[in-house]
Amino acid sequence: MDSNQLFKYVYAKYGLKFKPIVANNTDTYILTSPVTNKYFAMLSRIKNRNNNSMAVLDLKCGDFASTIRDLPGFMEPVRIKSAGWVGAALTNNHYDEAIKKALDFAFKLAMNDQKVNVAQDQYFYIPPEKEEQKYQAQPIKPRDKKIIHKEKSLVPDKIRQMIKLYDYSILPIRGRAKNFFIQGRFMADYEDHYDKFFAFKRFFPSYHDMSVGQLRSYFTWRTKWRRGDYHRTSTSYAYVYVYELLNNIGVNSPEEGYQRLVEFEQNYIEKFDSGMQPYLADWLKDYVLYYDLGKEKIKTYFQNELEQDRDNEILHSPQKYSATELAEVFAKKTSYWKASKVIQTHSELFAAVLKCAWLELLNAKKYQLAYYSTFVARPKVIEQSVFKSAVFYPKSKTPITIQIDAIRKYHYQKGRWFIHLEEPVKRQKTNLNTFLHELDRLVREKFKLGRAIKPRVIDQAVLKAIEQGIRAYQEQAEQAKIDQVKIDFANLKQIRANASVTRDSLLTDEEKELEQQEEQKAVGKQNSAEVLTQNDYDLSPDEMFLLISLLKKQSWQTYVKQHHLMTSILADSINEKLFDKIGDSVIEFDENDQPQIITDYVEDLKEIFLKG
Repeated sequence: MDSNQLFKYVYAKYGLKFKPIVANNTDTYILTSPVTNKYFAMLSRIKNRNNNSMAVLDLKCGDFASTIRDLPGFMEPVRIKSAGWVGAALTNNHYDEAIKKALDFAFKLAMNDQKVNVAQDQYFYIPPEKEEQKYQAQPIKPRDKKIIHKEKSLVPDKIRQMIKLYDYSILPIRGRAKNFFIQGRFMADYEDHYDKFFAFKRFFPSYHDMSVGQLRSYFTWRTKWRRGDYHRTSTSYAYVYVYELLNNIGVNSPEEGYQRLVEFEQNYIEKFDSGMQPYLADWLKDYVLYYDLGKEKIKTYFQNELEQDRDNEILHSPQKYSATELAEVFAKKTSYWKASKVIQTHSELFAAVLKCAWLELLNAKKYQLAYYSTFVARPKVIEQSVFKSAVFYPKSKTPITIQIDAIRKYHYQKGRWFIHLEEPVKRQKTNLNTFLHELDRLVREKFKLGRAIKPRVIDQAVLKAIEQGIRAYQEQAEQAKIDQVKIDFANLKQIRANASVTRDSLLTDEEKELEQQEEQKAVGKQNSAEVLTQNDYDLSPDEMFLLISLLKKQSWQTYVKQHHLMTSILADSINEKLFDKIGDSVIEFDENDQPQIITDYVEDLKEIFLKG
């Protein structure tokens, strides 16, 4: 509906015309009450984000404005910033009927000088004639009593009684749902077999919106549905049936109501009206929480939320998860992870470095930057009514709190949910992509991977955290290399003995005799030298012998051979035991695979072992 169609509709229905608020101004029009001369509607032409002109209608609906403001087709008022006003954009024909009903409400309110009208008669304003005319009274023929009796006989007693139950003393904004609940319970077991069908089309429908023919059509369809005769009907009838189940009308327990809703989803919505699916999906979430149907059903209907919250939990507390799990979250939340060929080629390396850098970045105190809440997600509380957009009457219920997971929880109080969750910040994906780009750039530079890429603009604190994270990974990788060398010294003597036996079996008698002569000479020389054994570093006598011999540049080969030792094992063990003291390996092997003390540490070791 555009503004021209609105002008025609208002004149045809109410006999009123929109007037420009300022003469010769075509941007803003008002619609005034013929009773009070106060305006109750304002039509404005404004520019949208794309700089295109659009028409917006502000309506004065009193307390009813807060009820419909969040409904599809409505919004905050554009011109009149008041609690009693509501806005509607004239851009989507799908909401024309709802806007017309809101306009009708505003007109009735204006005609009654802002007092809520409870009569159901349609108002039609007839402008007064310019000249006075005299009218003569005309007799009205009484209706035929037979016709009146026949019409009344067509209304079943149960429906007549239900209609009388409607409490007009309650304002629609508060009483609509309550009246629906009271009438619904009264008609919970009613069955009808009406041979006619009257279509029904209404937003947020209730029994009170239906004529007698429509009521009988609905209850006849419901009777067949409950018996398994599944067929299509007016969408508004289908919504009334769902509203009944949400209010637990016609069922013996919430569990039975849940089964009926699932049955309706499978046999009606999936087959006849998929447009209802988004609404029912949201209402089923509320249903399993409001009626406390257990954790398993919560998991069923909150799969997307649980997955989203788990991703946020991994990003917020990466120390609890593996590097692979953290990398998977980045792969989902960013486009850069999968787009970078270097990352894909070296995915294990990047996953490990990513975790180190991300842990470093979350250290807010160190870098004076709350990165997670600033660039990723922050806590938020959303308030909304239970079974939003449905006709639902919340009975007396004590406040409850339901913890969905570590992040998300629902608190119920007085018919409303207070939902605690983490909301992604604006440009979250861009922020994470920038972080990954800089991580990729620095990893390429440090590890000589791929071609160099240009830096992006990023907070210097973030850059420092990434650099420190890379250094932390390098230190961990170096330590891991040292930890890989694990020797079980418990069986070393047996290994040496077995090796000695094998070696001796391969020597000839002549070779054995020569070897014994050389060993006797070497032992004679070594016995004259004092071998230090006591130390504070848990070095064995054999390790001490090798270390002292290297420091004094004395022969050590015969001793090692005689005791069936392996030089590389001795050197690795010495390096490991002295690492905490020196901070590095002290023995390395030259090009001839011979051990030697690293020059930088010779004086330190002499100070410790020769002068101490």
